[in-house]
Amino acid sequence: MLHHLQHIADLVEICRSKGIQQVVVSPGSRNAPLIKLFASNNFFKLHSIVDERSAAFYGLGIALATQQAVVLVCTSGTAALNYAPALAEAYYQGVPLIAITADRPETLIDQQDNQTIRQINVYQNYIKESIHLHQPLHNTDELRKLHHAIHQIIDNALSGIKGPVHINVPIAEPLYVEIPLATANIKPCIPKSEQAVNATLLVESWKTAQRKLIICGEATPNPKLNNIVNHLATIPGVVVLAEPISNLNGSQVISTIDRVMMLIETFQMSDFQPDLLISFGGPIVSKRLKQWLQKQPGLTHYRISEAEDQIDTYQNLSGTIIGQTDKVLQFLLETETFANTAFALNWKSAQHTSELRHNAFITQAAYSELKAIAYAINVSKSDTILHLGNSTPVRFGQLFNAKKFDAVFANRGVSGIDGCVSTAAGVASQSNKINLLIVGDLSFVYDSNSLWNKNLGANFKIVVINNGGGGIFSLLPSLSEFEGFEEYIETNHPVNIQKIAEAFGVKYFSCQNEQQLHKVFRTFLMWATTPALFEIITPKTINAQVFKKYVDFIKQDH
Repeated sequence: MLHHLQHIADLVEICRSKGIQQVVVSPGSRNAPLIKLFASNNFFKLHSIVDERSAAFYGLGIALATQQAVVLVCTSGTAALNYAPALAEAYYQGVPLIAITADRPETLIDQQDNQTIRQINVYQNYIKESIHLHQPLHNTDELRKLHHAIHQIIDNALSGIKGPVHINVPIAEPLYVEIPLATANIKPCIPKSEQAVNATLLVESWKTAQRKLIICGEATPNPKLNNIVNHLATIPGVVVLAEPISNLNGSQVISTIDRVMMLIETFQMSDFQPDLLISFGGPIVSKRLKQWLQKQPGLTHYRISEAEDQIDTYQNLSGTIIGQTDKVLQFLLETETFANTAFALNWKSAQHTSELRHNAFITQAAYSELKAIAYAINVSKSDTILHLGNSTPVRFGQLFNAKKFDAVFANRGVSGIDGCVSTAAGVASQSNKINLLIVGDLSFVYDSNSLWNKNLGANFKIVVINNGGGGIFSLLPSLSEFEGFEEYIETNHPVNIQKIAEAFGVKYFSCQNEQQLHKVFRTFLMWATTPALFEIITPKTINAQVFKKYVDFIKQDH
């Protein structure tokens, strides 16, 4: 029989051989041998975070920033369950996380043993694959099969549509003994060869279509793809829509989609209807655009994806083109096509008009969360990395031109509020640039354990828009009229955000009106000693009124 810890020594060595450097660990006893192995090898860069939910989102942020896989390591029991929200977000964003959960030996499961739950396949609905490293190992043949399974699951996380995987690792006692060396010459799997791209159907449609609309979903920065998209946007008859979280932008790219759609909804639909729709990437924020496209009759729609994903957001999918997005779009650049020039001009005219109205309204708007977010975006430096919390901030963020930022991130895979701060902190840990997070008060309080992290740097700036609860719900008239709205939906809370910040050593700033905002905000941005938090307290009763007036102002016929 092999050493009872040989499997973990080999698991860590395979992670090293795959080039996975970043490891987020949470303290525990059952996973202590794993932590010891990762910590004793200088190849790995370890981050220690106690709260497993925050740790997993922090790892997600690191993966987004580096565009590399990140290993998560936790102990047994409910610790593993706390990874679930971040793994779900990673799954729907297509981000590779390797969740390694220490476990008790199988003979102890359901035997009232301490800190023990059923961990096998615990994440089965929102990961790409899960394996359980059965123990004990009796011979080298069983060990080789284990090596193959580990290689295969990590390759799966990194191939096709990337995503999280789960390796459940039973570890028998004694735990605190000398761990054996990794097996010599662990053979890697032969990687799958990349399939040739077949874009024939898309190219044929591109040749004949005269009104082409390209929609870019959420993605991490990709300079090569950005260059191709910008070239496509200059072709007559082509319109490119890319929200800030797509991280694709340019002078001919329309990024303020939701604001433009407010205006287009008031026009004749036929003036803006495409005959060919091409979509790629993750989700988009604009519900207006989704619903508008779902009403389009006779639309040819091709989605580009690195694997068949069955995604039909706009309910009109003609087919999926399998391949890397930049390679597929390159075919289109090299293909001659027809054009309806009025189509693109209509869209760009709507963009221009909405921008003029937007600027005019923001200039005279009352102090509110919309006005505050506008100011924060406007005065931030151009090399800032912007993070938008879910609910109000990410929706309002789509109304502003964010092209000046180095990158824009938001957890829009599942759109939860539970890890917005932790994810932003993970991204910030990989950069010397200012990382500015704009987040609501409920989102911040929900994820306040994100500040329980000794790795937070002075480049991490948090703006908390405090409207006394879930202010976004007040924008929904039918919901806000519910008798128990304030207590059960809006969830007004008594939390003192200043005390939370100070408890974790985060510098605190605040304002309650526009004059204070202008006076203090730049000082907040320049604070360079510790992480900083700026609480912007806004009038709950006015926020919804201002946004309603904003929509009416964009839509009205001047």
